[in-house]
Amino acid sequence: MLASTMMLLPMLAGSVQAAQLEEGIQWDWSQPHRYFIQTQVQLPEMIWLAARVNKQARVDLFDLRLVTQCSPGEPLSRNKWEVICTIEDIALSAEALPQEEGLVQPIVEELDERMTGAKVQLQIRGDGRMVNIDLEDVERVNRRFGRINENLRLILTRGFAGLDLPLPEGPERGWYQHSSWIMRAPAADGSVGSSEIVHRVIGESGDIVTIGTSGRAVILPGDGRNKYDTRMGGEATFDRRTGQMLERSWSMAGGPTASSLIAQGTEGYPYLQQGHIVALSEDQSWDVGESLEIKAKGPGQSAIQQSFLGMDLSR
Repeated sequence: MLASTMMLLPMLAGSVQAAQLEEGIQWDWSQPHRYFIQTQVQLPEMIWLAARVNKQARVDLFDLRLVTQCSPGEPLSRNKWEVICTIEDIALSAEALPQEEGLVQPIVEELDERMTGAKVQLQIRGDGRMVNIDLEDVERVNRRFGRINENLRLILTRGFAGLDLPLPEGPERGWYQHSSWIMRAPAADGSVGSSEIVHRVIGESGDIVTIGTSGRAVILPGDGRNKYDTRMGGEATFDRRTGQMLERSWSMAGGPTASSLIAQGTEGYPYLQQGHIVALSEDQSWDVGESLEIKAKGPGQSAIQQSFLGMDLSR
C-alpha cells in the first residue's frame, strides 16, 4: 500500500487547480459518527507502557484497534466544536525492547480494561481541521499516573489523527493542509516540525467523493536531537449527503536525516505508520481482537543507539 500511495505525490501536487466539484463537501458533526480505527506504528523513539502498580516496559512498536462512537458535544466557539468519542471496544498489542520481553502482556491487558469505555475529546473546526485530542476523565493522582495517561493519549492520537481531514470551503477539487495530526510523532516531550499535505478529489459517484492525499513533513520528536524526513499518502471516501467520512487508509514513512543523533554510525531507525478507518452503522459489530505482546526481535543496534535509546534498531 505504501508504495502505491506514495506515487500519488507528484500527481496530486501538480493538479490542485483543476476543475471544480459540482457540489461542495462538508463534515457534519451535529450527528453521531461511529468508526472502527486501526493504526500500526513503528516508533521513532521508544515510549513507556505501565500498569498502575509495579509493572512497566519500553516499547518501540504497537498495533491499536478500536471501535468508537463519536457524538457532538458543546460548541467551543463560533467555528469550533467539541466531539466526544466513547471507546466501545479496544485492543492494544505492543513490542517491548528485547531486554524487557515478557513484561508487556499484563500491562496491555490492564490498559485494555481501563480504556474500554474511556472518552476521547476532539476539538474540530468547521472545515474539519482537528485542533486538539485529549483523554477525558482519567486519574491524575500522582506523577506516575500522569505519565501513564499521557502515553496512552499519544497512542490513541495515532488512531484518531486519521479523522483530521479538512475539506474545502467551496467546490474546489484540490486544496492544501499545512498542519496534520498524522504527520506528528508520539513523544512524551512533544514533537515539532512542519508539514504540507495536498488533498485532491480523484473520483465522484453520486454523493460519494474519493479523496487522494499525499504530503511530506520534517518531524522533530522529543528534544529535537533527531530529525525525520517524512512522506505520506492515502485515500478516503466521503459521503457529502450525510457529511461523514466512510473510509480512510494512509501510510507514512520517515527516516532520520544524516545529522540526527540516532543515525550516527548506522542508517538510522525508521518512523512508520499505517492506518485504517471504517464507518460503522449503529448495530454493526467489528472484532478488534485481543491485546497481546508482540515478540521482540533480537538486538542489533550500534553502541550510540544502545546508550541513547536502549532499543532494537536493526529493522
